[in-house]
Amino acid sequence: MNTRLLPLVVLLCVPLAGSPLPTSSGIAFASRADEAPAKSHPLKGVVVSVLADQQALLVKHEEIPGVMRAMTMMFQVEPAVLERVKAGDAIKGLMSRSADGRWWLHAVEVTAPAGQG
Repeated sequence: MNTRLLPLVVLLCVPLAGSPLPTSSGIAFASRADEAPAKSHPLKGVVVSVLADQQALLVKHEEIPGVMRAMTMMFQVEPAVLERVKAGDAIKGLMSRSADGRWWLHAVEVTAPAGQG
């Protein structure tokens, strides 16, 4: 084996500190509900669909200046969020990306219930 590649091989084989662990449902959590995400950005949008089987929301969100253009995308959420929101609700929250590449929404608040936005 090429000894110059050994550090890379070792790095790829060592789990990252704080890596999310899979749950029995197969969904990995980026952080506990009481932990703030490492790097987050404010997000405003409208829930297009509640994807309970994926523990996620499909959200059409506004542009996040310097980060992301306006688009519709899926965000993982804590289970309690799925019980509070429905399609058509205007929401705000904090968007972050976990180490496994999943997009998460934390601190989700309904700003205008469906039909009132």
